[in-house]
Amino acid sequence: MSTWKKWSLMDAGPGGRVSGSVCGQDPNFCREPASVAPYEWPDDITKWPICRKRIGIVDRPGHAMGGTVDIKPDMLYSETLAVIARELQASEHMVCEVIGKPCCIGIHGDCRITTREYCAFVNGYFHEEAALCSQVSCLDDVCGMVPFYDRETPDQFYRLWTSLFLHAGLMHLGITVVIQWYVMRDLEKMAGPLRIGTIYVMSGVAGNLASAIFVPYRAEVGPAGSQFGLLACLFVEVINVWPMLRHPQTALYKLCAVTIGMFLLGLLPWVDNYAHVFGFVFGFLLSYALLPFVSFGPYDQRRKILLVWVFLVAVCLLFAILIILFYITPFYECEICKYLTCIPLVDDFCADQNINFDKKPFWSI
Repeated sequence: MSTWKKWSLMDAGPGGRVSGSVCGQDPNFCREPASVAPYEWPDDITKWPICRKRIGIVDRPGHAMGGTVDIKPDMLYSETLAVIARELQASEHMVCEVIGKPCCIGIHGDCRITTREYCAFVNGYFHEEAALCSQVSCLDDVCGMVPFYDRETPDQFYRLWTSLFLHAGLMHLGITVVIQWYVMRDLEKMAGPLRIGTIYVMSGVAGNLASAIFVPYRAEVGPAGSQFGLLACLFVEVINVWPMLRHPQTALYKLCAVTIGMFLLGLLPWVDNYAHVFGFVFGFLLSYALLPFVSFGPYDQRRKILLVWVFLVAVCLLFAILIILFYITPFYECEICKYLTCIPLVDDFCADQNINFDKKPFWSI
């Protein structure tokens, strides 16, 4: 049995510390990184680093720190630990067998102190090298790729556009190829690849950013926002050449029917309507600002040029609002927002999406 030492103002630890202690970890018993000025460990266990090398590690029975320890073969395990502790002049909390380590569980990046067996049972990531949840970054384990610079700040903005090129299977990839072949190819022939490429990427980034705000704990891939941005391009084209079409209302009705049908599909589980809505909005604004237009008279030309500038400013303002909602004032509390992306037609219809709008801490003690 180990002894739990609780430091306080009345019974302070080494160096007057009141935060701690931690079983098997103490700044005075860590050689690397050592707690020496000006790099002393703070009096806050949540800010302690991982001790890579401890002072007083017993390399083999009978030796510790290069000295001989009087250990007899007939000693009990508890007696052996007591002798080692006495020889090393260690505190009680440094002589304990630690079997609980930080375990990162689930897509939320939750951290629990568990055994290796339990962590393997829940398919978690077991951190053998750490003693506290504050010493690990579970989001790094969940997300992979480049580590987070600050565990409490989402600083991997590049994921908003790299996810546009990832797909959740061959069927998902096939849908993207079909849309690009039958819709995007004709738009590129008409307006050029630079304009359409800008609309495609910006619509997708805006859609992913909106998804990260309103459904923050769901892993998503694919260019859903970009595809709805292309759909918005078709609306703008019909509006721009309205006087030149024989039946413009028919063309508009067809596009509306397709759009409504795709938005209804977005109410099914694992189909993100936030990417659809914001991708369509940004695609419409960018298309009106970037696509070439035909003017019918000086007044119509001035009106369309004014609208181009208005829509460019609107794009910048909307994107700035999304950035503010994501980085500065996170928008997590919205009970009705989840119904835009999935309507629970029956019990547990949307439960497997694991949507949670409560901000979870990145570490816990």
